[in-house]
Amino acid sequence: MNLIDSGHSQLLAQAMDSYTLRQRVTSSNIANIDSPGYSRHEVPFEEELRQVRAKGADVNNMTPTIRDTGDDVVLENELIEMADTQMRVQLVTRSLRHHYDMLKTGITSTTR
Repeated sequence: MNLIDSGHSQLLAQAMDSYTLRQRVTSSNIANIDSPGYSRHEVPFEEELRQVRAKGADVNNMTPTIRDTGDDVVLENELIEMADTQMRVQLVTRSLRHHYDMLKTGITSTTR
């Protein structure tokens, strides 16, 4: 692991991949809301991250997974899920920007 590709930036990249997949899965849930026999799917990134950290395993080997919940799709819940995921994406984006701004400051000794 080098300075630019730190564990922090790798974790944020994993989060961004998972949130991108979650947005796609949520969109699919909404698109299939009236499909007979369709059940809700989810991407449980935070739950998987907690399990990996509890085991002390390497977070960088995580891959986002899609899980079938067996529940019916409720439009309001899916819209809340989309809004929540969008806020998480914004948080990860800001964190990555801050990380690279700090690297830039360390290299150039200037803030602008």
